[in-house]
Amino acid sequence: MAQPESQTATNKNADVSVDTPLLRVKKLSANAVLPSRASPFSAGYDLSSAVATKVPARGKALVATDLSISIPEGTYARVGFVLCVHV
Repeated sequence: MAQPESQTATNKNADVSVDTPLLRVKKLSANAVLPSRASPFSAGYDLSSAVATKVPARGKALVATDLSISIPEGTYARVGFVLCVHV
């Protein structure tokens, strides 16, 4: 079995490195935004909406990312929410 590709993330302020599997992502439109990590040691990636969408308080919505993502072997995908307060 082939080993999954990985990349090493290093923190400039520490002597620690973490091997993370490569996430393969394809943009399906010009509006798509590639997933990003808030820091090299984030547990996951942040996704962005490809279109302006309003979700009512306590509401639910299906939000398009316009991305195709291949999940690396040995990992799992989960989409959750982050509670943010913007002032």
